[in-house]
Amino acid sequence: MVNSTTRTPVKVTKLVQQRELRTQPLPSSKQTEKASNFLAKTMEPVQVFCRLKPLPSDGDLCCVRVINSTKIILETPFQVLDNKQAAQKETQYVFKHIFESQASQQNIFSAVAQPMVESLIRGHNGLLFTYGVTGSGKTYTMTGDANHRGIMPRCLDTLFRAISDYQAKKFIFKSDHLNSFEIQLEADARSDRHNENNQYFKRELKRKYAGPLTPSQGSCDLTSLQGINKDNMYAVFITYVEVYNNNVYDLLEEGNIQKTLQSRIIREDANHNMFVHGVREIEIKSAEEAIEIFQTGQKRKRMGHTLLNAESSRSHSVFNIRLVQAPANCQGELVSPDTRTITIGQLSLVDLAGSERSSRTKNTGLRLREAGNINNSLMTLRTCLAYLRENQQQINAAPKMIPYRDSKITHLFKNYFDGEGQVSMIVCINPRAEDYDENAQVMKFAEMAQEVQIVRATPIKYNLGLASGRGKANKTCKTPVSNLNELDNAEDKNFDVNVCILGLSFPEYKIDTPAQAESSIQELTQYLLRRTERRKVLRNDLESKFDRLRLHLTQMEKENLSLNCKLASLHTRYKEELDRSCALESKVRVHENSIHFLNNKVKRREREIDDVKRQFKHQQTLLDKKDEEKGKQKKTLNVKLAVEMDKHNRLRECDNMRSKDENLSEESSSTGQSSAIESLRIASGTTAISTPRNTKYWTPRSIRGTDVVDRRHRRFLASNEGLCLHDGDDDDDNDDDDGGGGGGGGGDDKY
Repeated sequence: MVNSTTRTPVKVTKLVQQRELRTQPLPSSKQTEKASNFLAKTMEPVQVFCRLKPLPSDGDLCCVRVINSTKIILETPFQVLDNKQAAQKETQYVFKHIFESQASQQNIFSAVAQPMVESLIRGHNGLLFTYGVTGSGKTYTMTGDANHRGIMPRCLDTLFRAISDYQAKKFIFKSDHLNSFEIQLEADARSDRHNENNQYFKRELKRKYAGPLTPSQGSCDLTSLQGINKDNMYAVFITYVEVYNNNVYDLLEEGNIQKTLQSRIIREDANHNMFVHGVREIEIKSAEEAIEIFQTGQKRKRMGHTLLNAESSRSHSVFNIRLVQAPANCQGELVSPDTRTITIGQLSLVDLAGSERSSRTKNTGLRLREAGNINNSLMTLRTCLAYLRENQQQINAAPKMIPYRDSKITHLFKNYFDGEGQVSMIVCINPRAEDYDENAQVMKFAEMAQEVQIVRATPIKYNLGLASGRGKANKTCKTPVSNLNELDNAEDKNFDVNVCILGLSFPEYKIDTPAQAESSIQELTQYLLRRTERRKVLRNDLESKFDRLRLHLTQMEKENLSLNCKLASLHTRYKEELDRSCALESKVRVHENSIHFLNNKVKRREREIDDVKRQFKHQQTLLDKKDEEKGKQKKTLNVKLAVEMDKHNRLRECDNMRSKDENLSEESSSTGQSSAIESLRIASGTTAISTPRNTKYWTPRSIRGTDVVDRRHRRFLASNEGLCLHDGDDDDDNDDDDGGGGGGGGGDDKY
């Protein structure tokens, strides 16, 4: 079963007007005037056109069906049905006009771009951009090729054909680099023209370039434009920029083509219009010159190869055509020097890069990053238009903040979407079945864009009191005045040009018969009398104007004298201020010298501080090393002390055990000695009785146990005081023991 849905844009002109009036308070007269001016402005939706690209071959499946010149149906192809297994669905969309595959470039220009060129001549702003998926024919629609020129070259050719007889001399209008223009004197303009002829870029433009977009008279349809003001002088300026990876670059920047371009910034001028600051703005005098400059910038544009498009645009390109006009003076030849009379119109031709799906293009690396930035900028454009539509449709709700600054392309054209000009869009569709999903998204965006309302502002025109048609009248009088100047009669040389403008037409006469001659002479006489009277009136008027001019000059002279006096006083004051400034400058120099001396002194002190810090750091490092070594030594000594203490404790225990054993042995020995002494006494008494003894050589032995106890006590005291007397004591003990033994032995021997 086939489901068919119809989508049409919603008209919200009255709602937007009511909302604007509600949001502005009405107590003040200025705000009331603003509201009345708003009602005077016209509202119109974004005009969206659709162009179908021809199928590569007749065997390709098509997912688009055209009903009439404004309605189109997007059909679900069989491949999508097989993959997604969805019900077959038809969606109907409505456009301003639909151009089928056989439509010519001229048809598209006449329907879309030519009205915008006419608005440009009237001083309005316009934005035209192409939108679609990659490979859908956007660049071809905008620029074309050698045999089928696109919108951009046709706009230039049509514009210059319309203003060819009313162009001002070059450099009369000069850019102030702040998105506005100023009027130069003829002498300054002549000097700039002379300087330009010596530049390299001008010599390059003079060379013939056989480019694919060079306009030819044969291939151009002669179309007359409406809105030309024949009393104005015109000048055309162009700029060419691209938005690549969300950065703005000037494609007409001076230098070689291989030069790396510098990123530019977007600023807001005094009239709240967005522009690219620092971009090169070139004045052109013909369509051929403009296209040659365009080709120079086209060589710098980023292009790349993908699976879906051999020459894919990797950036959004913006070609701006600015038409500057100002009324001519009374002679209709030179531009009036009043800068308030300048009217600037701008037509921006934007070739948006196509949206891509990485699953189809198989992009990697740089190409993938470029595709991501392109898709992000297009998504920001959709979001801005969606929020703008919601704010216009919802009257009572709080308006949403529109994210213009999220992308450079939307930030650059913020003033268009806010209501400063006409906006048109050409949606390019590739009707192949493989592009169904991408075409569906493009159609939805186009449907939403048609519901956005744009305010077309009317430029302000100043009335200088000049008569209309003065240019044509002065041009008509050039021939008779030049003929009169060639005569020798002084009166004829003083012939008033205003007679040609205000006088009656010369009567027709025939001199076939004397009667006709008589009547013709009378008619001519009456005509000359009327001309003489008119001339007298004009002379009287001229004399009165001269009198007023003299009075005005007298007043100007008085004002000039007073201004000269003021100037003299200001000059004196200026000299005083100059002397004061010189004195202050000298003081400043003295202070600068002192500051310089102090800075040098501070630097020396800082160097000394750095040296002291380095020395301190070095000494600190040495101290840290010594502390580390002391710590190691302390640990070693503590270990040794612990070992010695353990050894000493073991020795003390041994000594205690030995002392106990010796005490026991001494007790046993003392008991034995006492028994022995008793036995000796008994024996001696018996011997003395039997054999008398010589007591002269007998010496009693000392008791060994008492001396040993004294020596051990002294050694224990010495060990507690840290004296290493163990070895000596042992030797002494051995010696004493030996001596004691020897003594005992000796005593025994003696004994």
